Amino acid sequence: NNLFIVYLMETNRIFQGDCTKILKSFPNKSVDLIFADPPYNLQLRKNLNRPDNSIVNGVNDDWDKFSSYKEYDDFTYNWLKESKRVLKDNGTIWVIGSYHNIFRVGSKLQDLDFWVLNDIIWRKTNPMPNFKGTRFTNAHETMIWASKNESSKYTFNYNAMKSLNGDLQMRSDWNLPICSGNERLKVNGSKLHSTQKPEALLSRIILSSSNVGDIVLDPFLGSGTTATIAKRYCRNWIGIEKEKKYIEEAQKRIDNTIKMQAADLQIIKS
Repeated sequence: NNLFIVYLMETNRIFQGDCTKILKSFPNKSVDLIFADPPYNLQLRKNLNRPDNSIVNGVNDDWDKFSSYKEYDDFTYNWLKESKRVLKDNGTIWVIGSYHNIFRVGSKLQDLDFWVLNDIIWRKTNPMPNFKGTRFTNAHETMIWASKNESSKYTFNYNAMKSLNGDLQMRSDWNLPICSGNERLKVNGSKLHSTQKPEALLSRIILSSSNVGDIVLDPFLGSGTTATIAKRYCRNWIGIEKEKKYIEEAQKRIDNTIKMQAADLQIIKS
């Protein structure tokens, strides 16, 4: 059993499978930082069309479909419970979501006695428009940053965030574009993952909430952005992902990522 646990806790690798089941095999208090981009449970029941009747290539993947709110809530509670167990006492977790799920996620975080430190608004500078004109354009997503408990002595690299913000205190509203251009992973001309997050977003999270050599865990690795940025900034990482098609492309991306030099990292931190 001990050998099995050591094998599973090998860092800088992707594990394929259900995140809750795999997390159960990890030892207690073994991870410094968790970033999670779980399914949003968008509950799309039909295609979304543009004014010219072309179909919007949105989130209609099987992994985002749940039969009820209860099923989604149980799923959320279970992976968060295991995440808390593997998180070190002074570690923190970030969870990102949309209005469809973030309030339900926040409720489960507090049910499990995580201590909410901030809610961060990612304001998208180039959001997808509301094609039907029936609602406000959905131009942001919400991230919850929480420590394991109220007394955690969590990492917050305040000066690093100031250096990325024109030497001004970093606010809780972040203006960043959605993932596009060469950064967007594509296969045969189509985007690989429907909710790929921009590297700039993960850079702020990892630089603010971890240190060189820390272990960063992403239980829904997807296209591999978390692992890519963790490697770039000389953190160790662990990824969990169910879909083989994502894992293959994410691994290529990670392998092609170059670590920053220590001197460059020190400039950011100071």
